[in-house]
Amino acid sequence: MNILEFMQNISTQVYLRGDVIFREGDPHDGSMYCIMSGMFAVTKRMPDGSQEVIKGLGPGEFFGELSLITRRPRAMTISVVSANARVGILREDQFEKLARINTHFLFQLTKSTVEKLHRAEARLAELDKMIEEIQKDETK
Repeated sequence: MNILEFMQNISTQVYLRGDVIFREGDPHDGSMYCIMSGMFAVTKRMPDGSQEVIKGLGPGEFFGELSLITRRPRAMTISVVSANARVGILREDQFEKLARINTHFLFQLTKSTVEKLHRAEARLAELDKMIEEIQKDETK
């Protein structure tokens, strides 16, 4: 069972290629999103101002949960890359209600979020290694 199965009766929104759901740094809006159809790009702003694609997202995946839970600004930009896409939008009050009545929902959300954090930690470890290699080369 995935998050999408818990979100069948929520409001949906259709987007077109190039539409931005939210941008890195935007304030949280009390929503998380579950992809019902279409493909999305997750991008992060680099120090030089360019946008780097971090990963792609497709049906059954979700995004925006960290800002919903922490109430912090959006960490990345999410945009539509397919011709069109449809997402389910879970608002904060719906999220809290679902979390109270369905522990399996919370388990699936936690599991997916922990997997995202593990991927982020692995990426940080790769970057640390690269930095060490650069520093070694500079000292030679």
